[in-house]
Amino acid sequence: MNPFTDATAPSMLDAVAARHGAREAMVFGDERVTFAGFAARSRRLAGGLAALGIGRGDKVAIWLPNRPAWYVAQYACARLGAVVVALNPRYRSHELSYILAQSDAAALILADHLGGVDYFETLHQVVPEVAAAVPGEVESARCPRLRHVIVDAEDPYPGCHRLADLLDAPPLVHAAVGPDDLFTLLYTSGTTSFPKGAMMSHRNCVPHGWNCGEILKMTPQDRVLHALPAAGTWGGLNIPLTTWSHGACLVLMDVFDPARALSLVERERCTVWNAVDSMAVPVLDHPALDRFDRSSLRTGAIAATGGGRHGLFEEFVERIGVPLAYQPYGMTEVNALSLLHELDEPLELRRLSGVKTAPGIEARVAHPETGAPCQAGEEGELQFRGRLVTRGYYGKPEETAKAFTEDGWFSSGDLGVRDERGYTFFKGRLREVLRISHFMVSPGEIEAFLMSHPDVQQAFVVGVPDARTNEAAVAYVIPKTGALLAEDVLQGWCRGKIASYKIPRAIRFVKDVPRTPGPHGDKVQRGRLREQAIADLGLGAPETTP
Repeated sequence: MNPFTDATAPSMLDAVAARHGAREAMVFGDERVTFAGFAARSRRLAGGLAALGIGRGDKVAIWLPNRPAWYVAQYACARLGAVVVALNPRYRSHELSYILAQSDAAALILADHLGGVDYFETLHQVVPEVAAAVPGEVESARCPRLRHVIVDAEDPYPGCHRLADLLDAPPLVHAAVGPDDLFTLLYTSGTTSFPKGAMMSHRNCVPHGWNCGEILKMTPQDRVLHALPAAGTWGGLNIPLTTWSHGACLVLMDVFDPARALSLVERERCTVWNAVDSMAVPVLDHPALDRFDRSSLRTGAIAATGGGRHGLFEEFVERIGVPLAYQPYGMTEVNALSLLHELDEPLELRRLSGVKTAPGIEARVAHPETGAPCQAGEEGELQFRGRLVTRGYYGKPEETAKAFTEDGWFSSGDLGVRDERGYTFFKGRLREVLRISHFMVSPGEIEAFLMSHPDVQQAFVVGVPDARTNEAAVAYVIPKTGALLAEDVLQGWCRGKIASYKIPRAIRFVKDVPRTPGPHGDKVQRGRLREQAIADLGLGAPETTP
């Protein structure tokens, strides 16, 4: 039985701290935070925030790197019943301005800098009024609800509270917060439009974290290398909740570096490493890979976000040495690992995205045009309902209504298929699917095939209008260093290996493609790539992507 079915995130933390108080919850550099220390810090910060007048229902934006302060702030807000607005540390003025205003944020907690990035320079572009404000009395034209700016820095900044000073406050004793209260707003990556803030309650997330930990066989002895940004559903909710609900430890990285990651695996004896492809590739290519001891690793997820290559999953298992690796499926609105794997599944199953629904959620595959249920083996839209699914988008009732079917299922916009065994698999983004000669073709299928060519590093496929076949595939290929490729040669290599209608009508060789920062790595801007393809082929003025 799940002990956290009706828990909030802080009540889960307190329960674990009571049982494993002396065990490490977080390691960051030389800083080691026990569960008891984590719980105590979050209570003190909750007291400090309450003294500023922040309370239940208030929105608090967190714009910090992946350090202990992020999670202390997250759990402090949760103790108050305040709602965390998770900001990607890579956001700049455009995203910051939009989300602070749209979320009705009353407070912003930020770092002064990270590496070479000056967060205050960006903040002053959005909220110039802070420089002359009295702390707690910010009045912003762009962000009218914002009153408090709190900085995680040693030195004071004009118009700001210091996070360290708030941590000196008397601890919050009690606040009436329940599992159905909002925990966080998670903003979608916004590759095609402005980001939308998915509203997630404690009940959406906390029981799911424990369930995932059980399936992944987590114990207090596990140590999880964690370099994924806390602003996303995977990095900020699922991985921490999966880890901490089982008394295990997060080994944090605020900036990913392959050599540092390998060093941490060796030093901290990490047992779990969850990564995106853009992290795994530089680790695999690091010249000193085999000098580091990675024998402690047992499991972890490798997720494709657009920075991978052919055979990456097998390399993650065999060369990095993660024997029980798996490929996850999830999205902001339905949680990470909403479709997941048992670790005793065969490798050929664990390498696929999807398979089994997590406890607390149902999945179905529906025809994208008619909404009728698809038969086994028939591709359609993945749809979800259950406890893990968002209640909707903050301040966007029309967008919320569009996201759900008439019978209450969330429309993911993802292409999927269910097989005869009842397993559900992710195939790609539905809006990216090509419709060629009455066939639905996933770009990912063509991309994976092209990347099996020995001279292709990465491949990205989009569809362009075609009078005869409705759409045609166009591929943008990043060759491997030193490789010489020609369009006709690569097209000829495809013939006889894949169906003729899947062979790209045109292939362009590029150094990179348009991307946008996402919480788990850069995402390819497919809309802009399609516009580029239409222009490259002289097919007329492309539609403008917002």
